[in-house]
Amino acid sequence: MGSTLLEMRNYARVRADAVSSGFFSPTELTRYINVSLGELHDMLVQKFEDYYVDHIQFNLEPDKDKYSFEEIGIQGKFYKSLGVDVKDSGVPSRVPLFSFSERNRFADKSLSRGGLPNYHYRIQGDSISFIPKPEGAQEIMLWYVPSFKELVLDTDTVDSEIMSNWEEYAIINTVYKMKEKEELSTTVIERELEALRSRIDQAASNRDAGESFGITDNTIGFS
Repeated sequence: MGSTLLEMRNYARVRADAVSSGFFSPTELTRYINVSLGELHDMLVQKFEDYYVDHIQFNLEPDKDKYSFEEIGIQGKFYKSLGVDVKDSGVPSRVPLFSFSERNRFADKSLSRGGLPNYHYRIQGDSISFIPKPEGAQEIMLWYVPSFKELVLDTDTVDSEIMSNWEEYAIINTVYKMKEKEELSTTVIERELEALRSRIDQAASNRDAGESFGITDNTIGFS
């Protein structure tokens, strides 16, 4: 289990030699910690190693091509799309992405999945769109990277997907912000942050050390 928000605040105060200082309020330190954990979240997402994966199921509606994140239940939770499946008789098939320039290319409702339209999807703002317009109530599975969830309560803990020794990045980055506010030298802290970034960058890659990915066949998963 990861450290609690209270533990991280206390540790940051110790590292910054500000245990009894009233210069930093709990609210301010909480903001520093959440910003720093958010940066760590971005670093891990950019490694494309599936540290954060979630999914949501919803049904298409006839003649409705756009579905807001709010109505499908991921408003404020969605960060990046990982893929979309459509189910035909319970069997999932991958739905490919369409670029904006291809928005009219698949409007002919050409069939390729045993009677299902050849759906393509695109994330647009806070919604997901499909072409061609759905004709039935097919089930959709959207796989996505969830957005960073801030720590609010003192008992809230760091996400379990983050290795415990990587929490140090958020602590040191918080100390950096504290030193910066006090207008003190941050040279040593900057070097420590750079070393931590480098270590996390190297360690976060290739989570499956026993197997390597081969060339992906993009035709697999289509009916």
